[in-house]
Amino acid sequence: SNGSNEDGGAGLDSFFDDFAIAPAPPPPAPVPENKHSNANILVFRTPLKTVVKKTIKSTQSDSSGKCLCQCRYENLKAGNSQPNPHDPSVVHDKYWAQRRRLFKKFDEGIELDAEGWYSVTPEVVADHVASRFQDASQHFKGAVTNNANGRNARKRRGQQSSKPMVILDAFCGCGGNAIAFAKLPPSVVSHIICIDVDRTKLRKAAHNASIYGIAPNRIIFVEANSVAVMERYYRDGTLVMDPPEISSEYPPREVYDDFTIGGIDVLNEIGQRIDCIFMDPPWGGIDYNSVGKDGYDLARDMKIRGCERGCIGFPPTPEVDGIQLLKVAAAATRTRFVVYDLPRNTNKRSLAEAALEAGYEGNGKLEEHYINSRLKTVTAYFGQDFRHLLDLKKYQEESEGG
Repeated sequence: SNGSNEDGGAGLDSFFDDFAIAPAPPPPAPVPENKHSNANILVFRTPLKTVVKKTIKSTQSDSSGKCLCQCRYENLKAGNSQPNPHDPSVVHDKYWAQRRRLFKKFDEGIELDAEGWYSVTPEVVADHVASRFQDASQHFKGAVTNNANGRNARKRRGQQSSKPMVILDAFCGCGGNAIAFAKLPPSVVSHIICIDVDRTKLRKAAHNASIYGIAPNRIIFVEANSVAVMERYYRDGTLVMDPPEISSEYPPREVYDDFTIGGIDVLNEIGQRIDCIFMDPPWGGIDYNSVGKDGYDLARDMKIRGCERGCIGFPPTPEVDGIQLLKVAAAATRTRFVVYDLPRNTNKRSLAEAALEAGYEGNGKLEEHYINSRLKTVTAYFGQDFRHLLDLKKYQEESEGG
């Protein structure tokens, strides 16, 4: 999906690029051996493009009589003329220059921590991914299980149609994607459950959501380990282990900018079910691109901390890699619709290995997100049938001809 440059001051196009002055990285570790035969994996590329168009009220000039090109130049110049108020070793100048690309309302008081500056999803990309959840909602509302028919089928279809989705944002961070989900109508998404191990990030996410006017009852923030929550508390979208009542042993509850932030005990109130999961896990810092094009292996390069010694309310949960993470998420959802935000250089066969390990069959979809013709990140979608995007007849003819 191509995002337009509407940031009014984001003049650089290297959002996720590594620092040019970074030292040469050490050689990558060997890639773990695949458990599944490559014969079971096919990678297609479809000539599809979603363009997010710029909103321009006039094709001639603004109210001052200046042409749009001149206005654009002056806006860029004014935005870039604002010096970076942060220590460059914490917030690099290039991230500061693109602040309005991260959040269009940045100047209204958006808050980010050091990690958020390089890891938050640009707003135009987050909105696009959210639109895919809306598409999926229509699909699931009309879905009927294979063994349902007649009156029971119609009844089940009606029950599904009456319930908007509950989305689990497993790695909330400073809230870019959660805000995009909450922009969707309540008839599509009723609640977003946001999990992060860092309460400071959750507070920033709540603050940022308030700037966008998100209703406080749409998002609940949970301070917990997301791997432990998905693995220990949910099966097929249902809460299977009741979190304990409020206790002094658990992270305290607070209301921050009108949003509730608490521990796993709040799942008793809103988290009785989850329909879909969105994951934008840590990629390993800004050096993820050091493994080269198509070199990011989910088993080798992505490591997500569990609760090795046991978190509050959880038995010990070991560290998981990027392949195991998808398997945990797929088992936790009702619809098995999991959306996985990944580095732009993710190895596609590594991703397919993860899908097979998680029990997915058929196909998945990987979208590449471009801003100003530069590839920024990719998003994988699992749990739907995407065959309609492919020219399978053409592929079969080419295979037979070869």
